[in-house]
Amino acid sequence: MQNEINSSVPELDPNKYHILSNTAKKKLILIAIPVVFILLPILTFFYYKFAVLRPSPSIKEVRFQIQHGDSLPDIAQSLSEAKVLNSRFLFMVYLLSNNMADSIQAGIYTIPAGATVVDLAEMFQHGVNDTKVTFLEGWRVEEFARLAASKLDKVEYETFVEMAKPYEGYLFPDTYELALDTDEEQLLQILTTTFAKKTKDLILPSHEEELGLTKEQIIVMASLVEREVRLQEDREIVAGIMLKRLKEDMKLDVDATTQYVVAPNRLCNKYECVVTFDTMLDYSWWPHDLTEDELNLNSPYNTRKNKGLPPEPICSPSISAIEAVLKNSKTPYYFYLNDVQGNTHYATTLEEHNINIERYLR
Repeated sequence: MQNEINSSVPELDPNKYHILSNTAKKKLILIAIPVVFILLPILTFFYYKFAVLRPSPSIKEVRFQIQHGDSLPDIAQSLSEAKVLNSRFLFMVYLLSNNMADSIQAGIYTIPAGATVVDLAEMFQHGVNDTKVTFLEGWRVEEFARLAASKLDKVEYETFVEMAKPYEGYLFPDTYELALDTDEEQLLQILTTTFAKKTKDLILPSHEEELGLTKEQIIVMASLVEREVRLQEDREIVAGIMLKRLKEDMKLDVDATTQYVVAPNRLCNKYECVVTFDTMLDYSWWPHDLTEDELNLNSPYNTRKNKGLPPEPICSPSISAIEAVLKNSKTPYYFYLNDVQGNTHYATTLEEHNINIERYLR
């Protein structure tokens, strides 16, 4: 049977089907090899010419920041969104194929218009003339300005305070890699943009409805909590006390709000206010030695005299302080105080609170 099948299959005619002989195959290989060697450099040239050496579509220079921990895909995505990259894929391939991905330096870069993939890759390897600046949680604008003016060449203390004061509470406290030539406007943009990014999904409409507060009021309360207590457990309890006092139309009695107003007032006399960088170097922006007159100061920020929240935040709250307001603890307490060691003590009644004052503060 097998022999019958084999005999029924016609033999192929070499002339009809152009089957290459071994000699022809060798000749074809000898021709193909030099063709490949000729075409490969040409293809490589066009790859560089039209891909990695192709100028980006940007028509003006762009300030671009790389933070510690940013991944290569994240950097590529941000570059693409900034319109300084033709292809995220080619950018990543170029860095990976040239072993450059793991040596990208954090910092703020000035990317010129029309930069290529090669330009960007080289730029990110060498870093920039930058410095690490740490802004602390619970700082007010003047404290941000004091540190920035001491670290950054183009930041003037008075200028930054004037520009940033309307954004009190919305400068995100964190460690930043900043170029030494960062100016006041650029710094303000970095701090406020970071705050918006970090808190975007933190405060939900359901939180506003549950607490009976707007998002802005939640930030105000978080700034009070930030200045009043340190430990997260205490912060949630104190946030609960503040919310309960608000709902029951009681004054908050938060001394930090009075400190916020008193500190700049102490720099002024009836003729002028002495507010310069030199005077700010060792100045205490949160005075604890409040006088009776200062405690009775007529100001919307004085929560001993006025019911409700102050009109604006008094500092930049941390994420933990905001979360403390959102997760506030339900307790029977209406009063609290901090002793000289910073420990927080609670009371249900004013009588118990006065006993705590005598016990821990006298």
